[in-house]
Amino acid sequence: MTYALSVHARALAEIEGARERYAAVGHGDSFIAEIDAVFDAVRAMPLRFPAVHGAIHRALLRRYPFSVFFRIRPATDLVVILAVLPQRADPTKWPRP
Repeated sequence: MTYALSVHARALAEIEGARERYAAVGHGDSFIAEIDAVFDAVRAMPLRFPAVHGAIHRALLRRYPFSVFFRIRPATDLVVILAVLPQRADPTKWPRP
């Protein structure tokens, strides 16, 4: 089963900011491709990613030091992307359940 995906405005803004920074050094398109690959993996099998705080799960990008935080809503088969943050970000900035 494939889950539907919803991306919060905060996460979209974080992705766009990171894309702009990577585009300045010629990696903007590959960063977006990596985000798309992680979103596809989360859609396909969200439970394979560990829960890091309550019901919030985290998926790591392979080529870039970013984490995708999301919540699963099993009743509606929906995955909600809450944030996309650098892995070195302060954990107090992580989304809370």
